[in-house]
Amino acid sequence: MMKKYLLFLFLALSGYAASAQLNISFIPETYGRNVNGLFFCRITNSGGKLNVSMTITVTERKGGIVCRAVLPEFSLFPGTNPIPTTAAHSAGIRFGDSQLGQISGRTGSFPEGDYEYCYEITYQHSDNPPFEQCFSYTLAPFAELNLVDPYNKEKICDKRPTLSWQPLIPVMAGARYQLVLAEIKAGQSPTEALNYNLPILNQTNLTAPVLVFPPVARELQADKRYAWQVTAFKDQTILNRSEIWEFNVHCPDTLQKKVDSASFRFIEDLAQGNRYLALGSVRFAVVNPYVKQELHYKIRALDRPDKKIKHLPKLLLVNGRNELVVELSGNSAFKNGKFYVMDVTLPDGTVKSLRFEYEDPNE
Repeated sequence: MMKKYLLFLFLALSGYAASAQLNISFIPETYGRNVNGLFFCRITNSGGKLNVSMTITVTERKGGIVCRAVLPEFSLFPGTNPIPTTAAHSAGIRFGDSQLGQISGRTGSFPEGDYEYCYEITYQHSDNPPFEQCFSYTLAPFAELNLVDPYNKEKICDKRPTLSWQPLIPVMAGARYQLVLAEIKAGQSPTEALNYNLPILNQTNLTAPVLVFPPVARELQADKRYAWQVTAFKDQTILNRSEIWEFNVHCPDTLQKKVDSASFRFIEDLAQGNRYLALGSVRFAVVNPYVKQELHYKIRALDRPDKKIKHLPKLLLVNGRNELVVELSGNSAFKNGKFYVMDVTLPDGTVKSLRFEYEDPNE
């Protein structure tokens, strides 16, 4: 009797060990949005080589079975394994009879809903019971990825413009943006320009929905058209993509002179400089990737650090690039030839300090 009990216990523990040696990693918020994403899972095998087959079942809380993918036999080696490409391509996929199943069958994507993704691994040439692991996720569709500035078909007088767009909604941890900008040649559409022309900008791994024109990139040329588009992605998966917009660089003579007469450098650059001379005012540029808000800043005199300077003008930030002027000439707290420090709290919370010398333009 004792021998039978020990044999039964051994067989039970053997079956448990076989099932416990597997673990599946799957990120539904990234890969659970379409059928192809189901195969982007990782299977960790802590034992020896195994020959298995797999069934992936996607169900929706109200709609029932949405789809089921049956993969043929493949091998799992010790360590972390992706699903082999040959097994994924050979999978037999059937969609449910529900409305969600029919929509997914036509589009290849899963509509909004509360989903469960279950992975069942069956051991080949073994009596061990199948191993199953499930993941739940409430899928909400992404909002449109809209471009903001420059506006579609807008004429701008900036050969190094700051480009901005709306962030990915809902927010996804680890998501990045790619921005591509290309010149539109004669007779081309904006889509053809992005597909066939060498891009002027092709910036990847952007974390914020704004791109300050890179200093190393060649500036845009007057009276030429440009197309641009932004793509949101995570790892190698595209999450969302904007429309293709175009704009024209056009600078009338009067506007060109006005732009050249005032120098606006980014506060980050000014803060790194050795000396800034404020001729009656401080001029600087700030990029705000968020909604309209007030810029928080303060100025202190180096020879009177404990005295707070009052009556400074309020500065309001809009979305995108902001060129700001802090007018000082009418404030009696500023003395000719004295040194001051301006502390600026940027929209992302970082603080930049600009040391400057004040010079009264009327003296």
